[in-house]
Parts: sequence; C-alpha cells; structure tokens
Amino acid sequence: MRRLVAAGAVVVVLVLMVVLVRGCVGSRREQALKDYNRDVRTLVQQSVRSVSDRLFETLSGAGGQQAEQVNEAINQLRVVAEDQLQQAEALDVPGSAKEAQSDLELVLSLRHDGVREIAEQIQTALGNSPQSGAAVDAITAQMQAFNASDVVYSQRVAPLILKALKDDGIAASYDGTAGEQVAPYSQFLPNVSWMDASNVARALGTSSASADETGRPAPGLHGHQIDSVSVGGTALEPGTSVTLPASPAPTFEVAFTNGGEHDEQNVRVVVEISVGGATPLRAETTVPSTTAGEPATANVEFRESPPTTGAAEVRVTIEPVPGEEGLDNNTATYTALFE
Repeated sequence: MRRLVAAGAVVVVLVLMVVLVRGCVGSRREQALKDYNRDVRTLVQQSVRSVSDRLFETLSGAGGQQAEQVNEAINQLRVVAEDQLQQAEALDVPGSAKEAQSDLELVLSLRHDGVREIAEQIQTALGNSPQSGAAVDAITAQMQAFNASDVVYSQRVAPLILKALKDDGIAASYDGTAGEQVAPYSQFLPNVSWMDASNVARALGTSSASADETGRPAPGLHGHQIDSVSVGGTALEPGTSVTLPASPAPTFEVAFTNGGEHDEQNVRVVVEISVGGATPLRAETTVPSTTAGEPATANVEFRESPPTTGAAEVRVTIEPVPGEEGLDNNTATYTALFE
C-alpha cells in the first residue's frame, strides 16, 4: 500500500511538473510575442518621426538652402535609417513571427535605400547642370519605394503580427481596444503628390527632365470626385444610417470619376471607420492610373472587423493629385451600424 501511495505521489508530482513547465513555456512565448510587437511598433514610429518627417521637411525647404547643407542633413537621416534597419535585423523574433520579420526588414530596407539614393542625388538635383533634371527624376523614383514600404507594412507586416498574437490566444487589435495594440499603418510617404516629378522639382526649386520647364503640373483641371460607396451591394448614403455586417471585415467599393482634363497616376483612396472618440480603423488602396473624364473603382479592404459598440462614422477620401484645387468632392462621410 505504501508503495502504491508513493508511486501515485510520484505520478502527481510529474504531472504537476509537466503542467508547470508547459505553463512557463507558454508564458515565455506569449511575452516574446508581445515584446516583438512592441519593438516593431516603436521602430516603425521612429522611422516616420525621426526620418520621414525630417526628410520631407528638408526637401520642402531645399530650394532656399545651400546644396551642401541639404546633402549633409539627408546623409544624417541615412545613418538613422541604417541604424533602424540594423535594429530590426537584431530583433529577437518568435517563430510564429518569422514571416512578419522578413517583410519588416524589407520595409526598412526600402526606406534606407531610398534615403541613401536621395542623399547621393540631391546636390546634383540642386545644381545648375544638365544632369540636374535627371537627378530630380531619380529622387522621384525613390518616392515609389517609400510608397511600396507603406503598402508592405500595412498589407503584410501588421496583419501577420496581429495573426501571430491571436493564434497564440493573445487579445490584440489595431485600435488598442482589445489587449495588445498592433500599429496598422506606418506612412513614410506623406502624400502621393511626391511621386510626381513636377512637385519634387518645385519643392527643390529646380526642374525635372520629365516635367515642363516650370516644374509645375500640366495646365488645366486635375482631380477626382466620389460617385458612390458600397459594401457587399449595400449603398451608403450621406445623412442616412445603414446596417452592415462586421464580419468578415468589410471591403468598401468606391466608385469615382476623374473629372479633370488629364490622366492621373497613383491615386490613393482612404477609408476610415471611427466610433466615439476611439482611434479610427483605417484602410487604403492605390489605383495605378485614372483616365481623364472616365470612371474608376477602388476596392478598399479592411483587415479587422470594425467595432459593434455603436454608430460608426465612415469617412471616404480620395487624396488630391498634383494640380488639384477643388477638394470639396474628394471626401464623403457616412453613418453605419456594424453588427
């Protein structure tokens, strides 16, 4: 009897040890994921604040400064961007976040390489030489890389981190209302107008090889107007509340028209959903090109279901293109109840 009791006690102790070890392993894995998410959030916020904000501030005022000073300022930002890339590469990455990590390194690599190329071209762009126009175009090309980094982050990095957290049973969301907050966007390129060589040339006080001599957009009307917005066949109407399913996460079909006299490139369409004073959910897409006088459609897909806690304000915006002056029909606001 004593032997049986002793054997039973040993079994109980072994079971408790197994449970304890599993609990410790699970706790460490959960904390590692949380730490990784917070490290990524901090890195991408720093990327925008300490590199993007200062870079575009420098470019916007470059026309009134010495080329050497502008070059030195941008080279300093290149060093900061390189350090951020190295920090990302040195992160302690949980196994379930390996895919997100690969895309994060791509995001910061695109940004670092873009800043480096701008630093290499800026003095030539600001100089009065036959090569200055080509240098402006080379700088403009890097804006495409910055835009690509924004897309990779919002469409790959953020959703993959959110999925890794949820798969491990960790409450997480983009707006911080459910546990861990995942940063849904990291907008390094402040405005798509920077992808237009004319605008870059104007900011630098010079001209572009691919733009006219003034560096301005072609004369005439530019811009778009919103025609309609719908979700799953249900049309949204200003001043009228509609009920929409919260799950699966909605995709907004935005119909709009190029009401100008010129074809436009890289037209960004943004949808924001907000309830009360909470941080709005935000999704966006870029339409590669629109034709003058012709309709176009953008499908803006959300990665997370919106809150079901009350009436939501849905704000749809077509960001202005270079040369666009009338912006009153670029934005529409609707009311929806998600359930």
